Amino acid sequence: MSTIKSIAWRFMMKGTEKGQFSLMTFFSWLAIGVGVAAMCGLLSVMYGFENSLKTKVLNAYPHIIVSPKEGSGAISDSESVIKKLRAEPGVVRVVPYIEREMILQSKSRTLGGVIWGLKTEDFDRVKKGLVEGKLPSSSSATPEIVMGRELAHRLNLYPGDSIKIISPIAKSGVMGAIPKAETFQVSGFYASGHYDFDEQYLYMAMEDAQDLLEWNSLISGYHVWTHSLDLADEVQKTLAPSLPNSLKAESWSVFNAALFQSLKLEQYCMSAILSFAILIAVMNIVITLMMHVTHKRKNIGILRALGASKSQIQSIFVWQGNWMGVVGLSVGAILTVIFILYVKYFSQYQLPEIYYDRSIPIELRPSSFILIFGGAIIFVYLATLLPSRKAAKLDPIEAIRE
Repeated sequence: MSTIKSIAWRFMMKGTEKGQFSLMTFFSWLAIGVGVAAMCGLLSVMYGFENSLKTKVLNAYPHIIVSPKEGSGAISDSESVIKKLRAEPGVVRVVPYIEREMILQSKSRTLGGVIWGLKTEDFDRVKKGLVEGKLPSSSSATPEIVMGRELAHRLNLYPGDSIKIISPIAKSGVMGAIPKAETFQVSGFYASGHYDFDEQYLYMAMEDAQDLLEWNSLISGYHVWTHSLDLADEVQKTLAPSLPNSLKAESWSVFNAALFQSLKLEQYCMSAILSFAILIAVMNIVITLMMHVTHKRKNIGILRALGASKSQIQSIFVWQGNWMGVVGLSVGAILTVIFILYVKYFSQYQLPEIYYDRSIPIELRPSSFILIFGGAIIFVYLATLLPSRKAAKLDPIEAIRE
């Protein structure tokens, strides 16, 4: 077997009629290497973006949202519901909240936005994302809010400025029904890293939100956090049957389904497209081996005359193709490492602020590498079968005569 391997290596390195190195062999190596490296590099970047996106989205949103079903409106803040949610295995935190769309008016612009009302003791998560100013204070003469940084920039507001929040709920007045409006002071800016969230949302004390909406003690629902992101779907399924009929539970994968499903679809499409690059590289191996069979007809005839069997001749070209695959995959591994190191440590390119991540993230998943390299090895082996069978069928006498 070692003799067959050495002959296969010599045939690969001296593939021309004159026994010189063939450029076709070099390009076969390069085609496999570039195809495999492109697929590994692209998937690593896409997995990195997916993981970064999950982190940024869940900096803004909870793992599970418990809210009224359609048409149910607001609900009472029930201590029994909170106890039931906290008693569920996997749940680590439950926070009542208020969420409503409002009209936001500054001195320069008027925009739509969404308010989130939280109890004062639940502002600790907001504090983690505070980038300027301070949290709302209950001792302030004017009610205070924390705004998303992007929303504040659009309204041309700074900490200490005033903003008018107009509720769509009308109240009776001298001139008839008019929207209720209150003036708030901007105490600080919040940045979650989720651009769409920071462009729409602002936080205020729950008491201020209830006064603005005239809800008394009503709330919109409950934010629920689990031990880990991966447990959210499982916990949501166990929570749903135990909730009152008027409530529903949705995990982050549901209320962000369109975003993450589109990302998954993009991953599948790019993987399918790049798999054709590997198939083209494999076809290049087939062509190269067929040319080598033609160039080595005389050598094959001599080997047969010396007693080599058809199966041994076939094994030589199978091993030649395998050697080409091994070298090509080694080139691919080197190119993948170079790409990942460059993007992770040397690339200084900064994406615009509208993107979820300002730099290009990388996440390495060994399972995807094993799948890519394993699939390439199988394809390379299959590519050797046709040329090797053609070589085994050559008539030794005619080959020597030629």
